[in-house]
Amino acid sequence: MAKTKSGCGMDNRKIIIETAMKLISSQGIDKTSLARIAEKAGISKGTLYYYYSTKNDLLFDIADVHIERITGDIFSMIEESRSDVSLEELLTLLFNSLLSSETSSRLHLYLIREAIAGNSALKKRFQKTYFLWFAMVNEAFEKMFRTDPEIEIKAKFLVAVIDGFIIQALLSAEKANVTDIVAQMLKVIDNTQYKNAGESKR
Repeated sequence: MAKTKSGCGMDNRKIIIETAMKLISSQGIDKTSLARIAEKAGISKGTLYYYYSTKNDLLFDIADVHIERITGDIFSMIEESRSDVSLEELLTLLFNSLLSSETSSRLHLYLIREAIAGNSALKKRFQKTYFLWFAMVNEAFEKMFRTDPEIEIKAKFLVAVIDGFIIQALLSAEKANVTDIVAQMLKVIDNTQYKNAGESKR
């Protein structure tokens, strides 16, 4: 993992991570070298290598920063509201956090691709993150439908839909309307819930 020095250590680390995130989102992981990151960050290669001797170490910290920004927004909303957060609010925040900018969306997909391609450290980080997102959506879901036996799979479905719209947003010229998307997702869930309830009474 990253090393730190006293004084300007955390500033250097932040500059390296922010620079790397921008480069990766614009040209991909494979084409982003540590040397290029050092050049763009305005620091020497030696300084960068002091903090990150390998690209893999840097990628892990980038994933941490990216994921913490998204998840941190959710926790902040929950803490500030001091009340139950609705499923609609939670899904809207997840969508907006991941679709807030093309840079953020591209970075998210590049990191996922790297995890799938064999980066075990990143894969474990994403597994932990998705487990947390499933749990948060699941909790909001339970408040909405306490008797639904398929809550867990539906929570995973909703998170998967979000990932799908990230891809669509990057490929489409039109910006996704988060409000409409979330409303439609909840409508599908509502219809499924009512259908299940009707079948159980027969």
